[in-house]
Amino acid sequence: MKKKYFMLFCTLTLLAGCSTTPEQCDPTNTNIGIMDKISCNYSGNYQTRIDQKKQILENEKRANQQFKEIYATIEKQKNDTSLSVKQKQAQLQKLKRDLTKLTNEVKEKAKGRDDLQAQINDIEQQLSKVNNSNASEIEKQVELDKLNKKLQQLQKALNI
Repeated sequence: MKKKYFMLFCTLTLLAGCSTTPEQCDPTNTNIGIMDKISCNYSGNYQTRIDQKKQILENEKRANQQFKEIYATIEKQKNDTSLSVKQKQAQLQKLKRDLTKLTNEVKEKAKGRDDLQAQINDIEQQLSKVNNSNASEIEKQVELDKLNKKLQQLQKALNI
């Protein structure tokens, strides 16, 4: 009779082991019974769960590495843009100095010619207006280029 109960017990244990899934075999679950723990261990569901978690971890590591690369690219672009802005500002300052120098040179050569002096005074006022304006760097550069062309025309008129 004991042999019959033992065989019934083994059969039930085997069936219980087949009925568990990896999701049910959570090691942190304290409500699971001893039979379920045995079935999880012998059916390989614990190992399956471990393998699934390792795969998730690997996927997250790859995603994290991709985000780090994207962040590094963004930082590099930010630094390149900052450098470009500094270069543009340096070019603008050089253009301002050159225009001031050219204006003074043309002014010196145009002494005694009232028609040219009026144009030079107009250019100086526009230059001052551009320097004191709140316009963007690009807008200032466009205006300074226009003033530079006017000064070059005055130079041709004076045969400098």
